[in-house]
Amino acid sequence: MRATAGGGRLDRRFSSHPHGARMRANTRQVETLFDTNVSYQVPLFQRPYVWQEAANWKPLWEDLEDLLDRQLKTGRVRPHFLGAIVLEQLGTSAGSIDKRLVIDGQQRFTTLQLFLIAARNLCEAHASPKMSARFLQLTQNAEERIDRPDDRYKLLPTNQDRAAFRVVHEARTRKALDGALAKSATPGASAIADAYRYFEVQLGAWLSGRLDEEGDKQLLAAKTIEDRIAAVWNVIKGGLLLVVIDLEEGDDSQIIFETLNHLGTPLLPADLIKNFLFRRALVEAQPDPAPNVLEQLYAQHWKRFDDPFWREEQKQGRLKRPRIDLFINHYLSMMMREEVRSTHLFDEFKHFVAEPPEGQRALSAAEHIARLAEYGDVFRNFFAPDGHPRLALFLERLQAVDTATVFPFLLYAHTTLMPERQEDFDGILAVIESFLMRRLITAGTTKNYNRLFIDLIRAVESAGELTVRAVATQLTSGEGASTAFPSDADIHTALTTLPLYGRIAREKVLAVLKALELAAKTSKSEAVEVPDTVTIEHVMPQNWPREWPLPPAAAPRTSTEEADATEARNRLVQTIGNLTLVTNSLNPTLSDSAWETKRPMLMKYARLNLTQYFHDADADVWDDSAIERRTEHLYRQLVQIWPFFGAPAATGTSPR
Repeated sequence: MRATAGGGRLDRRFSSHPHGARMRANTRQVETLFDTNVSYQVPLFQRPYVWQEAANWKPLWEDLEDLLDRQLKTGRVRPHFLGAIVLEQLGTSAGSIDKRLVIDGQQRFTTLQLFLIAARNLCEAHASPKMSARFLQLTQNAEERIDRPDDRYKLLPTNQDRAAFRVVHEARTRKALDGALAKSATPGASAIADAYRYFEVQLGAWLSGRLDEEGDKQLLAAKTIEDRIAAVWNVIKGGLLLVVIDLEEGDDSQIIFETLNHLGTPLLPADLIKNFLFRRALVEAQPDPAPNVLEQLYAQHWKRFDDPFWREEQKQGRLKRPRIDLFINHYLSMMMREEVRSTHLFDEFKHFVAEPPEGQRALSAAEHIARLAEYGDVFRNFFAPDGHPRLALFLERLQAVDTATVFPFLLYAHTTLMPERQEDFDGILAVIESFLMRRLITAGTTKNYNRLFIDLIRAVESAGELTVRAVATQLTSGEGASTAFPSDADIHTALTTLPLYGRIAREKVLAVLKALELAAKTSKSEAVEVPDTVTIEHVMPQNWPREWPLPPAAAPRTSTEEADATEARNRLVQTIGNLTLVTNSLNPTLSDSAWETKRPMLMKYARLNLTQYFHDADADVWDDSAIERRTEHLYRQLVQIWPFFGAPAATGTSPR
């Protein structure tokens, strides 16, 4: 916030606007901006107050402290630019308080008001009524000009921060503020109140002289508290400047907002979409909008998206992105029936609003906001599907597949079928899960899944109804490596001729084994929850040569035959028949022990149902044949857990 950085950067940003907007830029003193009866309103569709101490408050205070010291010591202060704000005039009736929207610079503007409130309160605390009244005039409009309660405030922050700002504004002491906040549990109170507390502490310390440099103490010894308060006023009155950019009639504030985002600190695509829709809603409500139309839209629909949940980052592929942007990406793909690139999310959304896909009617901004809220609730449910165990199981296994491409179809199916047709929805989950897990086992590529699940929406729409049969018909019709639904024969080949462990990621192997563990539960078996710390155990160890020698051959093996036999054993050790789950890792020395030693230890530590197999006579000897027998056993279970839904193999089978 240094003068050179603030002023210079702003000149570059606004000297040549790419869209030809007719903006008037003027230098204004902070005191003159707030001295008149005016209400600066931050649109509710702007992001909340997010400034923090290290990055924002401390640098601003250092600038202010330098100005205060100079004013106190010399009686003069040179102008200091704090940056820029962009304002848009709102229509007001005669006699009403002048109202302006803060299109850009709301973080800076809010912080300045919190500083002025702190100065007002400190003047009262130091029994300086005259100066307190001056600062009051910069933070509160004249009572005789107030038509509505919120007209009292010079600045009205965005909706999420308004309650907290009102509490801070009305509290005259820090004790009163803390008490009011403790009772109200006001959303957004933390950042707003913390900013106020920070500046009250810093300014209070400066007023008391505790921040004076050691070398200045003799010079400043004669300065009274009144001198210091006067210095604060003079800095506010003549030392702090802002570049104020007033939009004129005909200027497109949405374009200005997008340009500021492009050249300044990036906003989320969701922030731009929010601004775009609410401004559009305001225009569509003209010329005679209902009272508080935007506030009602926000409270009913968009407020849910200001929950911290939506800003948390979620892994998608190799990248992490805020959940709200992931949701809008999936939502747009579903609505537009085409792939939507995450790097062009805002532009794609504007195109979707301007040119709806064929067969869809144009929606108003209010309808778009309501629809986003409807699907947003569905998407959030995917992260906590309480009371819907089939969906919870599907989503758990979807993590192993490591693809988010199914979400556009999942949004579509859930909204279409739930809750009235949950049986159909769960059946569709079973089909998709079988498709994905079978392709996981056979190491099928995922590169065309984006297109596949969007085409699935189109296909079931063409079929006329969203049913299990329609989904199964479409998914089993695919051919080739990218889209084929692996058959039972494909699964058998993959399990018996290829290693599983090492061929696919460990998390994917773990998901397959957990599914087998769930399938192994019976009415007589103990219900053992699979812990997060469960580990994959090779029954015949990977380090097998010492204690698990190759069986003797009829005739001595040649070196080539020995190498081939060793390679075959190494492959066999990694197949599913040799893998199990244990709730506690075996000691590595025991893990590599001979079967006579290892089997009792495995029984001791293995409490899961999957390991009950090793109690049977088929496991009395654990050799290559035993591994192959168990592979066949597990294959038969897997094709029941994840059946093939094409004719005729799916007959008589049901997903678990």
